[in-house]
Amino acid sequence: MAFKGTLKDFKVPDILQLISLQKKTGILTFTSGDGAITLIFKTGMIVGVDSFPKKIQMHVGSVLVKQDYISEEMLQRALDIQKRTNQRIGEILVGMGLIDRDKVTASLKTQAIEIALSLFKWKMGEYNFKVMDELDEGMEMIEPVQTDNLILEGVQMMDEWPHIKRVISEPEMIFEPAPVDSRNIEIVSEYDEIPEVEGDKIYLTENDTNLLKHVNGKNTVQDLVDMGVFTEYKVYKGLFNLVKKKIIRVKILTGPRENRENEALLEIQQEITHKMDKLFKVFIVILLALLLFSIVWPLHPFKGDNILFKKSLYETFFSRGK
Repeated sequence: MAFKGTLKDFKVPDILQLISLQKKTGILTFTSGDGAITLIFKTGMIVGVDSFPKKIQMHVGSVLVKQDYISEEMLQRALDIQKRTNQRIGEILVGMGLIDRDKVTASLKTQAIEIALSLFKWKMGEYNFKVMDELDEGMEMIEPVQTDNLILEGVQMMDEWPHIKRVISEPEMIFEPAPVDSRNIEIVSEYDEIPEVEGDKIYLTENDTNLLKHVNGKNTVQDLVDMGVFTEYKVYKGLFNLVKKKIIRVKILTGPRENRENEALLEIQQEITHKMDKLFKVFIVILLALLLFSIVWPLHPFKGDNILFKKSLYETFFSRGK
């Protein structure tokens, strides 16, 4: 048994909701011009995710490197083994004793949810669900993800994304911690009802604090996403919340464009200063010339046709006073 169609007729949340409600087991594949995404279900829960052309296992390897769990050299060794054995990268790394299975499992789950959430942005494409009685061995790739929770997060993401993008408009933006009195910070559960305002108290969830560890004034937003600790949506939403709570702020950078503008402004200022120096020197010369002129001929301003020395002026004045 199978059902298929296009996303014009049946949206991603509706498809997932149907499989969840009916507790179906099987493989759901979405295809579009950009590639394909596959979700594997077991009794209505997601237990496997993969994508094409970028395979999730390949991405998990690079994420583990960015989280400093393994080195690039270790990853290359694992990739060489994978070419010969066709094993999953995570299994190879665990088998080599290079990393704990829990870290691989957590990374796989985060990347799986990231890929599944990206489906909510699809406007066009086709879907095909193949129902199975039970899954083949090795098809369960991740710890089960509640489909209803994924749907809720996906719908919330699409509703909040425009508001978040007004604050975090570019993935190249860099944030830095803002000065805050740590005594006003209180850590609460993700599911607690958090008051909007309560004096100077600032409430942070565990996700907020975990994300805050990586906000250091150096990592860009895209760097935080690429670390794979959180999904893209949770990174953006977490940063958005931290900005609103005034825990972090945008770091003002001086990039190449600003440098060029500053250099041009400096040149203009230097040119103006140079011209002012010339004018000042001319002014000094004129002032000295006038001073010298006044010494050589001090009464010149009061001679000649100056009205103050007209005899008739005084005769007129005194004659009126008589």
